[in-house]
Amino acid sequence: MKVGRPTKFEPAYCEAVIDHMADGASITSFAAEIGVSRATINVWMAEYPEFLEAVTIAKAKAQAWWEKTSRNLATTGTGNATICVFSLKNLGADDFKDKRETELTGANGGPIQHEHRKAVELTDDELAAIAAKASE
Repeated sequence: MKVGRPTKFEPAYCEAVIDHMADGASITSFAAEIGVSRATINVWMAEYPEFLEAVTIAKAKAQAWWEKTSRNLATTGTGNATICVFSLKNLGADDFKDKRETELTGANGGPIQHEHRKAVELTDDELAAIAAKASE
């Protein structure tokens, strides 16, 4: 026997979340629209695969809306670009992030083996050794 409050999830929310986010809105905004918490949305995504798929589509539509808005802003020079940058970095983190990860490889194409410490913790001699090994 399942204990707890019955779910408020409705299958219609799958289409509703896509429609809501198509204009650049967030998942939290959708949660507020239907009167549940963001945490409830997370639970639904874990429990209902069809809802998780809908949210994935909705996120893509929201990112597309922000990309289009940003392109319009760039070509017309009107409006505030800060909100566009903020939204794209958060909605489209895979496509719009400041941080880039780089893996060093040796001459044979494999990763350079070294102790896993931050570069700021390495001595100049250790850094020089890594650089020398990378150029081999």
